[in-house]
Amino acid sequence: MSERKLIGDTSGQNEEANTNHMSGDPQNVRATYRLNEKNYLKLSQFIKTYLKGKGRLSHLLGTGPTPEDPTFNAWDEADSMIMSWLWDSMDPAISDTCMFLKTAKEIWDSIRRTYSKTRDAAQVYEIKVKTSATKQGSKTVTEYVNSLQNLWQELDHYRVFEMKCADDAATLKTFIEKDRVYDFLAGLNSEFDQVRIQIPGKEETISLIRAEESRRGIMLEPQAVEGSALVTRNVSTQERGKVDASRSTLRDNRDSLWCTYCKKPRHTKEHCWKLNGKPATSSREWGNKRGQPRPQAHLIE
Repeated sequence: MSERKLIGDTSGQNEEANTNHMSGDPQNVRATYRLNEKNYLKLSQFIKTYLKGKGRLSHLLGTGPTPEDPTFNAWDEADSMIMSWLWDSMDPAISDTCMFLKTAKEIWDSIRRTYSKTRDAAQVYEIKVKTSATKQGSKTVTEYVNSLQNLWQELDHYRVFEMKCADDAATLKTFIEKDRVYDFLAGLNSEFDQVRIQIPGKEETISLIRAEESRRGIMLEPQAVEGSALVTRNVSTQERGKVDASRSTLRDNRDSLWCTYCKKPRHTKEHCWKLNGKPATSSREWGNKRGQPRPQAHLIE
């Protein structure tokens, strides 16, 4: 007897817990989202996610219990509460159009048919134009990506493809992903031109560009030169120190130099021996040591 009573009490507690779970003030959704003629996509996603989290998605799908089911009355009461919540989540002009519908599903289907714009060619065109016009500009890579992601998600809602087999669906998904990589790369600032030659998947591309942005932010920050580093150089004069520093910089970059006069690498026309003659200091600076080959003219500044 006590065991039966315990089971009955547990059931009652579960029912009360479910009721409290549903009664978590659904009006909170009104503060951010209120249905108008333009925001159905975001509002519908919010409502479906919210009701699914409350275990009440059946009220939108019409998969609740039948009137003969013992749980129908409780479900019907919850449905009435969801109906009032849906009305409160709309602009008054919209809620008036579905005020006399009898279930939450009827209300939901009515606003979906009116405002979803699925397969709307004009809406698809507008989103494509916005996508093409979206550029990074002064935005960070993350901000730029977020702008595109919002447009891509809207496009997925309005442009629906019905594939007949899994292989076709996979091929289409790959095509769409690659197309979005091009959208992303096309709007990047010119400083990322060198990264554009690498075109992996969409997520990999975004990650690659973010890493490059981070690297540039670190490497291109102005670095203060410590005076002590200059003092410790073993040079005879300050002028010689400047020459050595200049020569070191040129040597580091000489692989990218090209002489337009003698058509040889690693020096420029201004420092070409063939055109300007051999500098008087060249023997001292580039003296041929025993056992070492004499450097060619194009190897020096």
